[in-house]
Amino acid sequence: MTTKETDMNEEQHWIDDITSVSERIKSPQMPAHLLERIQAIPSTIRMKVDLVPKRTIWLVAASIAALIAVNIYVSNSSVTVESSSDSFGETYFSHLNQL
Repeated sequence: MTTKETDMNEEQHWIDDITSVSERIKSPQMPAHLLERIQAIPSTIRMKVDLVPKRTIWLVAASIAALIAVNIYVSNSSVTVESSSDSFGETYFSHLNQL
């Protein structure tokens, strides 16, 4: 045998090994209960959404609305407080203005 024939045999052997890999690899076996668990996922999600009562949702919405109202009231009243606080600072801390 010549080196060329030996190289061809090795190359053919390598090609045969590569093409036979798919025959040697087996697909993994899926457990029988896995498909049932996958199909049960949507029903468990629907149950968890129903666990929050509507009354709780309305209480949360009402508390958020109350917080917004209080914030608006405080921000509107803080404008008048800021103008009076300037005179307070001028009266008691007039010595700071000399610097």
